[in-house]
This record gives sequence, C-alpha cells and structure tokens, in this order.
Amino acid sequence: MSKVENIELLGGMIKHLVTNRGKLDTVFDLEDGFRDTIWMQNCIERLKEDPECSKMLEERYMGPEYDLEEMIKLPKDSLGYTYALIMKTMGFEPHFYRARDRVSLENDTDYVTMRVRKTHDMYHTISGFNMAIGEIGVIALNVTQYSYPAFMLIDLVAVGSACFPGLASIPASEKIHSSTIFETLSKGIKMAQESKPLFPVKFEEMVEMPLEEVRKKLNIIPIKEGPSWYQYPKIKEAGLH
Repeated sequence: MSKVENIELLGGMIKHLVTNRGKLDTVFDLEDGFRDTIWMQNCIERLKEDPECSKMLEERYMGPEYDLEEMIKLPKDSLGYTYALIMKTMGFEPHFYRARDRVSLENDTDYVTMRVRKTHDMYHTISGFNMAIGEIGVIALNVTQYSYPAFMLIDLVAVGSACFPGLASIPASEKIHSSTIFETLSKGIKMAQESKPLFPVKFEEMVEMPLEEVRKKLNIIPIKEGPSWYQYPKIKEAGLH
C-alpha cells in the first residue's frame, strides 16, 4: 500500500474507534479479529519465552470469579477491597465480557484473550491508571510485556488521533492534547519495563493481601496524579491515597 493509503487506513481506524468509543463490542471485535493472525502468534511466542508465563499457558489458570459484594468486605488496604471499590464507583461488572466468551480455552490465543479480559481491571487497580485516558497507560502494560496485538493497535490509534485529530473529525471539545497521550503511554511503558511479568500473576489468590504489598511484590510504583483513579472524588472520600 502507498503511504497515502496507509494514512487513510489509519484515519479510518481512528474514526471508527472514536465514533464507537464506550462500546466494548468494538474492542471485542478487534480482539477477535486478531485471533488467527501472525501478530497473535507473536504474542504467544513472547509469553512462552518466560518460564512463569509459559507455565500459566500450560495450566490454563482462570481462577474463581470476582465477587464484589464479598471483596468490599475485605480490609480497606487490600487488593480486593480496592478493586471492588473502583468497580462499584465506576458502575462496572467484573465479568463485563460475558456475552463474548470464547467457547473453549484449549486454544492458546483464546486462553490469552480471556485472561487479558478478566485481569484488565486488576491492571488498573495495581497501576493506578484510571478508566478514561488511563486506558492508554494500562494497556501499554500488556503491549510492552507481551505484544498483545489488539491493545497495540489501540495505543497506536490513540497516538494517531492525538497527532492527526483531523483524520477522525474529532470535535475540538473532545480533543486530548498530544502531550497527555504521549506522557500516559510512556508511563505505562516504563511501568511495564520495570515490573515483573504480569501475565502469570494469579490476582484471584491475592485479593486479601495489602495492595501496597502486591505492588511491592510486582515492583510497581503506581501513578496517583493525572489520569489516575486516585483522583476520583468517591475514591478520595473513601480515604484511599
């Protein structure tokens, strides 16, 4: 394809995602579209290079479902309580992907996709990135550590929309300054490079642990300013800081 066609293609992707922002099916369709591709295979190969990630692939661990009503009863400094508080504050459900479950987890790519979906909001919890512009940072954790293709494209499109807002016809009131995009992305990349591999982490078995202990174990220094859930009024009211 010519450079002009590539630019037009990127513009189309940006416009599609911006027009359908907030609709999770858009992300699910994107993930499903990468199912049998060389990019997803590259993701699997990168995971298999790490002993713990490879072991997780073999085990097919998914763990029990998250129960927000039980987790909110845990100590206020725990991973589980913080996760439940964030989810309740945002009005989110742990199994938000219910309607798009893969039929089987026998295939490596299906397992990785479902594990990524289940742990996504746990990544938000431990990293401090919020569920708005912070999405760019939190998905950079997956992209940097094991090249998850759907998220790689989303971050690419985010950068494209910041640099070339005209391609997507984004209203001036909704434009995000490019420096914010780059800063958030760079923080996510740096966090991913410094932390331990996150894919093999069994968050389901750590919900009672103090959040700061979990972060220390994973070598994560969370963001608490800017695009951080620590800035949500209800989170501040709960005394989390």
